[in-house]
Amino acid sequence: MNVKTEWGIVGMGVMGTALSRNFARNGIKITLFNRRIKKLEEEVALKKTQLYSELANAQAFEELDQFVFALKAPRKILLMLPAGDPTEDLLEQLGPLLSKGDIVIDAGNSHYQQTEKRSKSFMKKEILFLGIGVSGGEEGALKGPSLMVGGNKEAYEIVKNNLFQIAGKNNKGNPCCAYFGTGGAGHFVKMIHNGIEYAEMQLLAEVISLLHHNNSYEVIQTTLNQWNKTKSKSYLLEITADLLRYYEDELPFVEMIQDTASNKGTGSWATEAGTTLGYSNNLMASALYARYISSFKKERVALAKRFNKKIPLLKASFIQIKRSYDLSRWINHHQGFEMLTLAAKKYGWKLNLYQVASVWAEGCIIKSDLMEFCISLFESEKSLLLSNEFKKLLEQGKDPWKKTLKQAIKSEIPILCMQSAWSYFTALKTNKSTANIIQAQRDYFGAHGFLRIDSESDKLQHGPWH
Repeated sequence: MNVKTEWGIVGMGVMGTALSRNFARNGIKITLFNRRIKKLEEEVALKKTQLYSELANAQAFEELDQFVFALKAPRKILLMLPAGDPTEDLLEQLGPLLSKGDIVIDAGNSHYQQTEKRSKSFMKKEILFLGIGVSGGEEGALKGPSLMVGGNKEAYEIVKNNLFQIAGKNNKGNPCCAYFGTGGAGHFVKMIHNGIEYAEMQLLAEVISLLHHNNSYEVIQTTLNQWNKTKSKSYLLEITADLLRYYEDELPFVEMIQDTASNKGTGSWATEAGTTLGYSNNLMASALYARYISSFKKERVALAKRFNKKIPLLKASFIQIKRSYDLSRWINHHQGFEMLTLAAKKYGWKLNLYQVASVWAEGCIIKSDLMEFCISLFESEKSLLLSNEFKKLLEQGKDPWKKTLKQAIKSEIPILCMQSAWSYFTALKTNKSTANIIQAQRDYFGAHGFLRIDSESDKLQHGPWH
């Protein structure tokens, strides 16, 4: 008779398998489940135990009731399934099989508001529910991911030691795992992580576009590797440099890839969250829109033939582009952390920015030297843009940044995120905005009213046009 285990993992895709191996490597006994679809998915979990030595002692099932029965009470069940219907369907099947005090963990990229609903629904059944954002891709899941936890605090206290075991460790040796609040807090933090990631990826794509006008990929790779030895160092910069070294038939491999980017939802959710919070996270939005525009390949080809004439080549130094890139990154990270601050107020979460930065320091896609700086900054301050370091960076980089924007426009090179960063920064530091004109327009056509600068009254006034 098989011995019952404390942890069960559902979903043997890439991430679920990697996490299972991570649990097993850390001496945590696990039971695995994967659905059975005749001729498509059969004995998937069993085959994983045969393929990976770490999983040799794991039990494997494709009948959900047998899987649940194989777990000790209170059961700890972690789901690593695609967000949406797959997760919802499995939770519906799982619900009747659970008992009071069991712990269910959704570790997929679910929408934070859906996680809020599920948390409340399971609470009524006296089943403890957690939503955990997992970052780091397959390698992170295997070797130590960044874990962003939300949901039932009692459940977190029960499972946190095991989570600490499997999580990535920062340079102080602390686990990159933390509890951020009830309901969907963990998935919200992960969503913002992905929004920052979208913009970081787009900024690097723009850097390559700017540099490639008068440099080979070999030169660009060398340049990016040099940048990665400075304060610009990041995981995404490292892998972007590395992917440029691959060739096929003497052609750079990146040139063999169709220039249409996909997205899995978290980028659009992060953009939408800005609207919900009333915040201008325009870098996340621009990165998302750049992907959307890329998908219109047929239209882009037609318009290029019609409108692309001989265009002057961009002439920019490496240091000029680097400083433009560095400043844009600071704006991107500032926007992400500001959104977390606003969300904490709106939803009653006790989000600690120091803690968030610490969790993002290792095991995740956006780990960087800038993130390490954020950890030290948020111990005493709250704003990246008000730091002395940003002021110094701006003094060195503002003119090069403006020069890059001018040259990109002249050479007709689209740099959506760099332009968005500049627009955000200049708007944010504008003492008197154009909003008085907007308010006048609204009052003119809709009698919406406005506040006067020569009155302390909160009563809305109307213009002479009425």
